[in-house]
Amino acid sequence: MRTRILLGIGLLLIGGAATGQAQDVVWRAANPVSLDAQKAVSLGRPTPLADPGAPVPKPTVVRGQSGIPSPPPYPGSGTPVYPPPSGPAARNIYDPGVVNNDSDLGNFWVRVGDKFKRCWDDVSGGAAGAFQGDKMFRSDTRFPHLASPVSNPFYFIDARALTEIRPLFIWQHTPNSNPVWNGGNNFVFAAAGSVAITPHISLVVNRLGFETISPRGGTPDISSSTGFSEVLLGPKISFGSETSNSVFAFGLTFDIPVGSSRVLQDTGHLMLIPYFSYAQSFGRFYDGQFTFMNTTGYTFRTDTTRTEAFFSSFHLDYNLGGANRVYPLVEMNWRHYMRNGGARALNFEGSDLGNFGSMSVSGRDELTLALGARVRINNFAWWGIAAEFNVLPNGDGRHLDQFRLTTDLIFRY
Repeated sequence: MRTRILLGIGLLLIGGAATGQAQDVVWRAANPVSLDAQKAVSLGRPTPLADPGAPVPKPTVVRGQSGIPSPPPYPGSGTPVYPPPSGPAARNIYDPGVVNNDSDLGNFWVRVGDKFKRCWDDVSGGAAGAFQGDKMFRSDTRFPHLASPVSNPFYFIDARALTEIRPLFIWQHTPNSNPVWNGGNNFVFAAAGSVAITPHISLVVNRLGFETISPRGGTPDISSSTGFSEVLLGPKISFGSETSNSVFAFGLTFDIPVGSSRVLQDTGHLMLIPYFSYAQSFGRFYDGQFTFMNTTGYTFRTDTTRTEAFFSSFHLDYNLGGANRVYPLVEMNWRHYMRNGGARALNFEGSDLGNFGSMSVSGRDELTLALGARVRINNFAWWGIAAEFNVLPNGDGRHLDQFRLTTDLIFRY
């Protein structure tokens, strides 16, 4: 208690002895400057402190690299690093405005060559994956609106690469003026088909079956009979463009006369038939679309026994209602005989039903018109029928066709 009393007395004495001081109300600079220095400072236009003629020192630029290393790339997001090109290769050919392929600017043959190169790249590229996955042997499905032709079935070839089997029946009625058939009939029971090895390469079997001939006149070696027919088969290479709705193909058919002599299916030796096929969709009428098709080729013989001919078939159909279901069609088949044969002294030929080797047909034509329809039953089956008529004068019976009915059923994979 005594200590507290003494401490309080001491604080009172210290407080009474302290003297309060304050700063003067007149402001004075802490470090007064001279009058010369004060005169150097004035309001107005700035004036340089240094000599105007003295060089201005350049600013010093200092650059440094961060000492923190870059983080590693996220797994899976890195890209391979390639060394930068040197020399002429260092020029960036993909700069804006630079064309890296000027073939389209060349002449006609340059452009054609470039198109064939692209087609070959498609064929060779597609062959590598021919036997892979679930697309093996599948038909080209890029053109579902195309309907295969009906008439002239052994020579009129669909340009697409297809896997299908096509049983067909032909009834041919001959003119009464024909000196051998004299109004008789011919019948064909056959099958055609093809296998699409790739979307561009296919193997086509044009004809495999039997034929029946029923002439009312006949000759010693031509009479009513039934027998195995010629065999036609060969490879085909197809190309298509969905942008232009077109497809075309090149093919080579081997006509092998291994049929029966009783139905004139064994004349001569091998025949080679190169051909070109084309299909193009165009125009619209109400909800439907038109499609044009053509196959053109030549029948080259390998001996002097068979006749040679140039042929071309035309097809035009209309996709009724645009439902890819019913296709009314009209077709025309033309054949011009270029060389006589050496097997039989006849002035008419068998056209697509057989090669008689006739000796008096060079320079003559065959021309028929067919009307019919192709019907898609479902995604895998199509039915077709066409009635065909000869349109050339036939007073001497030189045209074996007077009327023909062709019908088929296509099963497609």
